[in-house]
Amino acid sequence: MRAREIMTTPTFALTPSATLEEAAEMMTRHGFTTMPVVDADGKLLGLVSEADILRTPAPPGDPDTGVMLDGGPRTAGSVMRRSGLAVPADTEVRGLARMMTDAGVRSAPVVEGRHVIGMVTFQDVLRALAHL
Repeated sequence: MRAREIMTTPTFALTPSATLEEAAEMMTRHGFTTMPVVDADGKLLGLVSEADILRTPAPPGDPDTGVMLDGGPRTAGSVMRRSGLAVPADTEVRGLARMMTDAGVRSAPVVEGRHVIGMVTFQDVLRALAHL
């Protein structure tokens, strides 16, 4: 079984101009801990995780300094990491499980070349391994 067979589609991704509020809402709605940031052609630019959003600093003088979404960079493009785990679509599930645990991620984009075609989560991997 391969990543393409267990991934979630349609693809849910952020644009660089998406607000952090939009990113947080999309993550919680779809159950992902990481979201890909893509260009207009669907090519992967970077990744935004829950932790990236939670680390966003508050503006100076704010009583809730360090609290999520209280200032600092306000877009996915401004907080995204340009490196991180992106999984080739033909990755075998056992290899995928190793890659995700080694990288310490619970969800990752599935790619063909640089194009994001889906998302895969630990839950997807566990479900697939239970049926092998």
